[in-house]
Amino acid sequence: MEKVIFEAVNLSKEIEGNLVLQNLSFKFEDKVAAAIQGHNGSGKSTLLKILAGIYEPSSGKIIRNTRRIGYVPEHFPENLRFKLKEYLVIMSSFHGISRKGIEFELSKLIDLFEIEQFLEVPLKHCSKGTKQKVGIIQALLAKPDVLLLDEPLTGLDSSSQRNLIHLLEKLKKEVTIIFTTHEDVMIEKLANQILYIEARGILFSNETRKKKRLIKVEFPQKEVFKDLDSIHIQYEGNTAVITVDSAMCDQILISLLNKKCSVLEVREMR
Repeated sequence: MEKVIFEAVNLSKEIEGNLVLQNLSFKFEDKVAAAIQGHNGSGKSTLLKILAGIYEPSSGKIIRNTRRIGYVPEHFPENLRFKLKEYLVIMSSFHGISRKGIEFELSKLIDLFEIEQFLEVPLKHCSKGTKQKVGIIQALLAKPDVLLLDEPLTGLDSSSQRNLIHLLEKLKKEVTIIFTTHEDVMIEKLANQILYIEARGILFSNETRKKKRLIKVEFPQKEVFKDLDSIHIQYEGNTAVITVDSAMCDQILISLLNKKCSVLEVREMR
């Protein structure tokens, strides 16, 4: 049996009088790569902060069996006075890494995320994408046994997104990775467990991952997707990429064709 890294029992969280999460019970085992999904406002980021120890439950309990957690928030802190490299060196020193070790690890990550030209730039003057890279690098430098990532692809260019996913594919053999994302590619490449949250509670936890398909269509107007039995829809202009359970695929395709959509592609998610 694998070691349980996180276990929640009837966990609830209230923030400023609002019940954000209610009666959640679940487990994450060691070396799982788990995606937390749900609509905006469903409490995904709050749950990630509870796992990280930033928040504690208002009721129920969370058991953490971890040594070192690397956490990447969705929004990097604003108005930090440090220069980019200075900040990373300082953050690394908190984890007991020698200056020589810091320089070695930093050089690899600087090359991977292509940020060398920004090393002496104050963080408050850096773009959202550069700050996102810094947040990811500081978490990796901690040599964590658990990585918690809140929308890690946000703000990254396509090359950096590919590099990060490739890196995480290698790391998931060694560490537990739990992440939120709206990007199907990250779930497809990494997740072997999915936790769905809706209306402040767990909708269901998919340990084995049901087979899914991606349907790419051109559509006349977004109203055609109203009441569609889909898991996720990503819009690109007048094109949409829809994630559906394989068992529902044919029924959804017929519905889309009847609504004058043009089907461009249908493929199985790996």
